[in-house]
Amino acid sequence: MAIRSSHKAQHFIPRSYLSGWCDQATPAGMQPYVWTFEPSGGAGRKRAPGNLFSETDIYTLRMPDGTRDLRIEHHLSKLEQGWKGIVRDYVAQKRQLPQPLQTRLVAFIAAMHGRTPLVREIQRTLWQDELKLAEQQEGTRAKMSLDGLEHNAEDTQSLPAARTKLDALRKAVDSPMQFLLPLAFNEGFPMLQQMTMTIICTDEPGFITSDSPVTWFDPTVPKDKFLTHKSSLFDEGIQVTMPLSPRHMILMHHPMTSVVKPVRYVKGDEPTVAALNRRTAHYADKTIVSWRDGFDPRWRIVP
Repeated sequence: MAIRSSHKAQHFIPRSYLSGWCDQATPAGMQPYVWTFEPSGGAGRKRAPGNLFSETDIYTLRMPDGTRDLRIEHHLSKLEQGWKGIVRDYVAQKRQLPQPLQTRLVAFIAAMHGRTPLVREIQRTLWQDELKLAEQQEGTRAKMSLDGLEHNAEDTQSLPAARTKLDALRKAVDSPMQFLLPLAFNEGFPMLQQMTMTIICTDEPGFITSDSPVTWFDPTVPKDKFLTHKSSLFDEGIQVTMPLSPRHMILMHHPMTSVVKPVRYVKGDEPTVAALNRRTAHYADKTIVSWRDGFDPRWRIVP
């Protein structure tokens, strides 16, 4: 029974990642904490990283016999190993990452993008729309059969494929993470690995993070088309960002190449840091995380 019920509270934002935002002024003997805020502003709250951003069985697969398959949870745990060392020993020192560590960093970012409840629900909605359309088509075919209407040869040949797709969509809507995370790796990871990597640095702590820290943003898309534009990693203007620490933000962008490129370290001025923080806050789901108390008005998007 202990094995069946283990790992129930599963963190969608790793504690090892959040610990980089712990307040350096935490009193001696007190559990380290970060400061959390609603994206709209308001008073900050002290929270220990281990008490944030978890959901019961968010990654658990339910087997037919009722047992809990923890393979996704264990795979994510392996990706998190060594995270602090990458930031402390390489990024903070502005050192080039050896290829294996650079690959691990990209894998961590790809997973972080696909593992949050916000992305899960967005993808579930898309799959629900596909499922609704597929069920309507299935209903039309069933009605034709009941009415004695014949299918043409092409429709008849496509019936098994349509029913297989219908079953797959139902499973995806019921258990999005089972399909979303493999999708993030199989499609997102190879493309992210080909993008140019720039790490923006600030001398003083300045970058915030959130409960959905990986953002996809294309500044070249006109404002009047922004809501209808579906961002893709193929878009030449796409920028993928994730805060690495209060002093470092990674920016992944075009050009893409199959050759592993060195990481570029650049200093970010105050307007750049503020703009990137607004982006992080805008794409947050429910919570912004900072290393200190006090909501900065510059984090808020002004209409």
